[in-house]
Amino acid sequence: MKKYIFLRKTLLILVLIPLLFLTLPARSAEAADFVTSIDLTYSVDSSGIMSIKEVRTIKNMSSKFYIPRDSSEKFIISSFKTRSESSKEDLEKVAKTISLTDISGNKLAYETKIDDKKIELTTKFKSNVVKGSDYVYVLEYKNFELVSKSGNVWNVYIPGLPKGHANVVTYDSGATSETKYSVTLELDKTFDKPNFVLPEDHTFSQTDRKNVYKFDISALTENSGWIQIGDLQYYKFKITQPVKASKELSAKIFNVFYDLVLPRESDSGNQKVYFKSIIPDPVYVKEDGEGNVIARFSFTNEEESEITVEGYIVTNITKEINRKSVGDVDEIDLKKAYSEEDGEKRYYEDLLNEASFWEVNEPEIQTAAEKIKGDKTNVYDIVLADYNFVTENVDYDNLKTGINNQRQGALATLEGGSSVCMEYSDLLITLLRAQGIPARAAFGYGFDPKAEEETEEGHQWVEVFMPNIGWVPVDPTWGDTGRRNYIGSDLDHALWRVTSIDVETPSPITKYSVDSLKLDPPTFQIEIVNEVELSGLQDLSSLQEKFEYTSKHMLLEKIDQLNVYGKIVFIGVPIVLVIVLMIIVFYSITKMIKKMTSKNFVHAKPASHDVPNNPYY
Repeated sequence: MKKYIFLRKTLLILVLIPLLFLTLPARSAEAADFVTSIDLTYSVDSSGIMSIKEVRTIKNMSSKFYIPRDSSEKFIISSFKTRSESSKEDLEKVAKTISLTDISGNKLAYETKIDDKKIELTTKFKSNVVKGSDYVYVLEYKNFELVSKSGNVWNVYIPGLPKGHANVVTYDSGATSETKYSVTLELDKTFDKPNFVLPEDHTFSQTDRKNVYKFDISALTENSGWIQIGDLQYYKFKITQPVKASKELSAKIFNVFYDLVLPRESDSGNQKVYFKSIIPDPVYVKEDGEGNVIARFSFTNEEESEITVEGYIVTNITKEINRKSVGDVDEIDLKKAYSEEDGEKRYYEDLLNEASFWEVNEPEIQTAAEKIKGDKTNVYDIVLADYNFVTENVDYDNLKTGINNQRQGALATLEGGSSVCMEYSDLLITLLRAQGIPARAAFGYGFDPKAEEETEEGHQWVEVFMPNIGWVPVDPTWGDTGRRNYIGSDLDHALWRVTSIDVETPSPITKYSVDSLKLDPPTFQIEIVNEVELSGLQDLSSLQEKFEYTSKHMLLEKIDQLNVYGKIVFIGVPIVLVIVLMIIVFYSITKMIKKMTSKNFVHAKPASHDVPNNPYY
């Protein structure tokens, strides 16, 4: 009886552990006493509702051990939310959809317990599971977390399996068990062709109503599946920049300028920008040498005002980037890397040189870059090797985010420093430059489809200049999350600015003023929207034409910084003084000439008025 109770408890644990996806101790064995097959099918209907079906088959391969009737069997249905503190309400919704049957479709009784993270479902075996017999459970339920629609994009997720899930497990009783998985995704045919299906190791087939993807289990180990459907995405943005009034004496003389960086169009061609309104009108809108868009606004220093810019960003998927489309390192043409210059003196070698936080010349960086590169010559192969190195050797530190987030640079990151997106990017940029591949930092917003709403925040990634292609976005931070290989265009990033020389230049906002008021940073609001009517909106080229940056602006920028009073003081007064001086000089010169002329004039001697003697008198 004691052996029976012990065996019952042992086998209970045996059938629970695989479902919990825990890493278990392994032992080499030719054949396990019990083999549990878990066949998971994720089906998504045309409305985006996912139905999950788990067929669990328990096979007894042993004459020594068996599972007695009335033993308990447990199923765990976990929440997959990434940032939710509590999912109990959602899990209660899932619990109402649960169906548990045997292989013949007969309903089985069960009990449930629900907490913030999971549903625990307990049922009973209706018969002994002896050698040569199978016992089959069929669990079906709805899931409301693994499918989401953001704007025009559908994202479908498949939970991954932990390392060691296929190990043979040995228990104290001597019984051994093995768990085998199969994972299949069925998508309703009304969905468009996916942008990508991950993992790439899968087979594809079709039925009358479904597109069917069967995944390689080894590819799902420590990696979740991700299918994205959609060809473009719309983002709505609003920038608000406060303008403070100054009471300083200088405010009576000088104007104040604000240079605000606007969202730009990507060099890879996968992002377009449209403007709904800009208040007030800018003095001009121009691009710098790297294609960043800068709008200048002018105010008197006594104005209390604000700048608001509203518009839309449209992203799409461009052609696939792979080794066949990308050339070798010796094919890189740096003269194609920069946009037209705006008067700034730029050197193409800046794309390869060392800079703050990018310690290209440090021996540790050079050694790592050379080792990773090896004998590779194709730029895509090198980028992919660097990408994998960074994602495998850098760990994201959630504690580093926030006010204490100090940039540490590539070298400290290589040596194991705490890291967030900027460290991932800085290290990748530095390794690429050390290998002779131009790279620069990209700043904007990253949208995690799995995150809760209103959690998007500023993000940094990398742009790499690839021969035959041009600038290509690469995000090593997101690659480290197991989402996918982020090399090439996608729908989840909204680009704002890039920089190749100084991470702070161009700054999102720059103020030119003689007052000492503290500059308040702009606020950025950005969200995904379903649809945008683009007619009537200004695209970037139209905006630049309307507020064109001309040679006049270049010549008069310094003068224009003066307000009316300033121009009177610094321009009007000098002009009046010059005129007065000219009058004085003219008068002096005239008087001098007149004096000089009078000295050279010969006067005749006056005639005598003496009356001559008249002999006739």
